[in-house]
Amino acid sequence: MAQNFQTVKGMRDFLPEQAKKKQFIEDLCRRTFERYGYEPLQSPIVEEFALLAAKGSGGEAIKEEIYYFRDKSERELGLRYDLTVPFARIVASNPVLPKPFRRYCISTVYRYDRPQAKRYREFTQADFDIAGAKSIISDFEIVQLACDVMRLLGLEFKVKVNNRKLLEELARKCGVQEERIKDCFRAIDKLDKIGEKEVEKELLSKGINGKILEEISVNSLERGKDLLGNSEGIKETEELLSLAKENGLAEVVFDMSLCRGLEYYTGNVFEVSINEGPSVGGGGRYDKLIELYGGPSTP
Repeated sequence: MAQNFQTVKGMRDFLPEQAKKKQFIEDLCRRTFERYGYEPLQSPIVEEFALLAAKGSGGEAIKEEIYYFRDKSERELGLRYDLTVPFARIVASNPVLPKPFRRYCISTVYRYDRPQAKRYREFTQADFDIAGAKSIISDFEIVQLACDVMRLLGLEFKVKVNNRKLLEELARKCGVQEERIKDCFRAIDKLDKIGEKEVEKELLSKGINGKILEEISVNSLERGKDLLGNSEGIKETEELLSLAKENGLAEVVFDMSLCRGLEYYTGNVFEVSINEGPSVGGGGRYDKLIELYGGPSTP
C-alpha cells in the first residue's frame, strides 16, 4: 500500500496561486529596498551552533528554540533562526566592506516554535540593515522603509517604537537587579501573548518586583522623563519619534511594553503590526553584535 506523505510539522507548500502572491510581495520588497540603495546579500541556511548560541545573540538557551543537530563529522550546527546573525558574521569577517553598508536579504529561516495560527517553523523574512551608521537618522530610515513597504502593499498598520536603554533604565529604577534584567525582558516580551497577570506571575517566580509592569502600563514618555530625566534612552526615543512626526509617519506610536525578545538589541526597537491583526515585522539597533563576532566596533 502506498505511503501518504505530508509536509513536516510546521512547514507548508505554496501552490501556484499562493506562490504568485508571495512572489509579488517579495518582488515589491526587493524593488523598494533597492530604491533606497540596499544591495542583495545571501548566506547559508546552516550556521555553526556556536554562532547562533553566542552570548549576546541567541544565548545557550536558543538550543531549545531552533533546529540543532550534529553532522557526520560531529560538528555542532543549526538552521539560522533569523537573517541578522548571519549578516553580523559577514560584516565581522569582511572589514573592508564600505560603510555605511546597506544590505537586504529575502530568504527562509527556521524556528522550533510550537506551530500555531499564522506561525510556522519555516518562514520567509525580508531583512534590510545598515552597518556602520551611528545616527538616529539611520533608525528612522529603517522605520520609514518598513512604512513604505506596508503602504505599497495597501495595508493599514501601525509601528510601535520603544528603546532598550530606556527599558533598562526603568528596570533599574524599579529595583530590578542587574543579573535579572534579561529575565525581566523575556517575560515583558510575552505581554501581548499571555497578558499582564501571567507576566506578573512569571516575574514573581524569578524574584523580580512587578513594579516595572505598573510603569509600563502607564505608557507615557512624559512619565518616563519624570522618572529618568533626560537619559540616553529617553533622548534616543524622542529623537526617533520626532523624526517620524516631522516626516508624516502618523502610524508610528510609542509603546513602553515593546521589548523584542532577542538579546542583541541595544537601542531603539520597533514592531510593525497590521491593524486588528498580527505583528508582521520588527527590528532595532544592535551596536555590539558585529564586534562580538570578532569584527571592529560597528554600530
